[in-house]
Amino acid sequence: NQVKSRGFVLPYVPKILDEFKRISKTFNTKLAFTSLNKLNSLIKGHKDILPREKRKNVIYKISCKYCDASYVGQTKRKLKTRLDEHRNHINRNSNNQSVITEHRIEFNHDFDLENVAILDEERSLNKRLISECLHILMQLNSLNLRSDTEGVHHNYIQLLKDIK
Repeated sequence: NQVKSRGFVLPYVPKILDEFKRISKTFNTKLAFTSLNKLNSLIKGHKDILPREKRKNVIYKISCKYCDASYVGQTKRKLKTRLDEHRNHINRNSNNQSVITEHRIEFNHDFDLENVAILDEERSLNKRLISECLHILMQLNSLNLRSDTEGVHHNYIQLLKDIK
């Protein structure tokens, strides 16, 4: 009766490499690491880069103009479409308020919807949701709800805090 070991491929990040190696031994799991800096990411084709507002499948960050509060979200659609929804929601008098609208009302702050940062781009929904979750956890003053990150194990949260 031979126990089959499982394997995972993770990006090579020096600060967390040893921790993952230690954890993998306790679960009889083999780890392989891949480089984040591959040659194809350095060599660009002749394809025109889309303007920010036309890009799709992105994780984005909207920052408050007056404090360090920020909101991280993701969308499959064009970023402009999602930002227009945020604008409309802020301008609408609704009982169903978003965290951005609540911050605006409570502190009389505006959000910089013209200079939204694109944090990541990912076609796969599951990978995009994971990336969004990680970026939410990396924020200093997040407006995102706790439910956005409640599925993340506390060990991963601690690793991310150590990296910050």
